[in-house]
Amino acid sequence: MKTLKQYIPIDSRHKLLFTSHYPEGMVFTDVGVLLANAIESSLLDRHLPMIADEAIEKIVSENVKHDLEIGDYIAIRNIGILFEPALHLDLHAKFSAWSKSYTLIVECLEGIIQNGCFYLAGAIGQHYSINLSDISHNIHYDEI
Repeated sequence: MKTLKQYIPIDSRHKLLFTSHYPEGMVFTDVGVLLANAIESSLLDRHLPMIADEAIEKIVSENVKHDLEIGDYIAIRNIGILFEPALHLDLHAKFSAWSKSYTLIVECLEGIIQNGCFYLAGAIGQHYSINLSDISHNIHYDEI
């Protein structure tokens, strides 16, 4: 994990890193699959947003790992489902809280970061973005 440590904002309130790099030994949690499985039987339930919110919090808390170099971290991938408008997830609040509690590492193959916002799959729209202007973050891409 030494290769990622240099990219993680250490002396800041948030520890958030968007990356395409997969360091040896780092475990990425597929939140897309886990959340889809957790809410599958509740898709028509009027309480779907609350069910999804509880499910994603449980997924994150159960998948926190520890590394001697970076401390407690959660590395997530396949995040597209988090932007699903029907789930009404406040991703800004989620990313802010998670990156205050742990180092949050997000696989950034599904989107772009532009002008302080993360846009899912390049789709510039409010339902498919997270404003990161007040969340300390860094970006690390593999060099080609």
